[in-house]
Amino acid sequence: MERKHHTTKEINLILRELEQGQSVEEVVGKYCISKATLYRWRKAAQKTGDVEKKRLQQADEENSRLRTLLADSALEIHALKEKLDQK
Repeated sequence: MERKHHTTKEINLILRELEQGQSVEEVVGKYCISKATLYRWRKAAQKTGDVEKKRLQQADEENSRLRTLLADSALEIHALKEKLDQK
């Protein structure tokens, strides 16, 4: 049997069909892939998703920290402007 290399888009499409409720047997038969391949792709996608979630969580934490710093700086600038206006 000739080996076919699937693109990332094709793999994502196949995994999306699996998530939408199609059985493993239907997906395997439709795309002529083995169950092991399907499970390997799904496991790799989950790992990638976990890494992406962690990266997004870190970005959210950094954004909140930077927002706090910006707010503190804005208050400090406002207080300094008030002092200058009083003089």
